[in-house]
Amino acid sequence: MTVATQNVFAHTDALVEIWDVGAATPQNTLVQQEGSERLGVTLTDTIGVTKPAKTIYGSVTINGITQPGVGNDEALSVAADGFAVGVAIDGTWKFPVAGATVDTAQGTPVYFDPTAGTLSLADDGVDDVLAGFVNYTATYAKAAGTLPVKIGA
Repeated sequence: MTVATQNVFAHTDALVEIWDVGAATPQNTLVQQEGSERLGVTLTDTIGVTKPAKTIYGSVTINGITQPGVGNDEALSVAADGFAVGVAIDGTWKFPVAGATVDTAQGTPVYFDPTAGTLSLADDGVDDVLAGFVNYTATYAKAAGTLPVKIGA
């Protein structure tokens, strides 16, 4: 499972779609739409994602929170036992990417391995899907192992 650590360039609200992602999935996870090669990023948690314990005031700690994003648990566009979530199908997201270096060029293709659930600069030629392209901002602080990936391009 590949989870974005930052939304670098915003997604388009009008293009958000509701998908059944098939299992409990946290916010900002790169997902593939079932039966297609389309990729997107989850905008909220689905049902069943447990958040870590959080101290909110002094010694008051909340744990075991499993509340999904607003309305996901009542979505009618997926099966009643599904895992509905709003999915951004565009935007630029910072992801861990195998093979990424500080010298990775703007516009380099990035591939998603649906079996491993990971991103890489290398296409395995078997089942990898083009996820998008490297899309740096003008002042992006490059780091090995992560890249800003423009999806839906």
